[in-house]
Amino acid sequence: MIWLLRSTYYEVQPQAQLLRIVSGPLTWQIPVTSITRIKPSHNVLSSPALSLDRLKIYYNRYDEILVSPRDKANFIEALRQVNPQIQVG
Repeated sequence: MIWLLRSTYYEVQPQAQLLRIVSGPLTWQIPVTSITRIKPSHNVLSSPALSLDRLKIYYNRYDEILVSPRDKANFIEALRQVNPQIQVG
C-alpha cells in the first residue's frame, strides 16, 4: 500500500501532448488532444487517485479515469494549454 502512495503521480508532457499517469506498476498514457472534459468527482471507484476529492477525465469516445492532483487548478491549466478545447465542469 505504501508503494502505491509513493509511486502515484500525474505528468503533463506538453511536447509529446501526453498525460502520463503512474500508480505502482500501472501506467496510462493519454493523448491530451483526446481529452474532451474534466469535472469534479467524489466517486469511490478504484482508480489511480489517492484522495476522494478527484477529477474525472473523459477522453476518446467512451473512456474515463479518476485522478486526484494536489493542485487541481494548475493541473487543469497545464492540460488546457495543450488542448484549449477541454471543457471544465
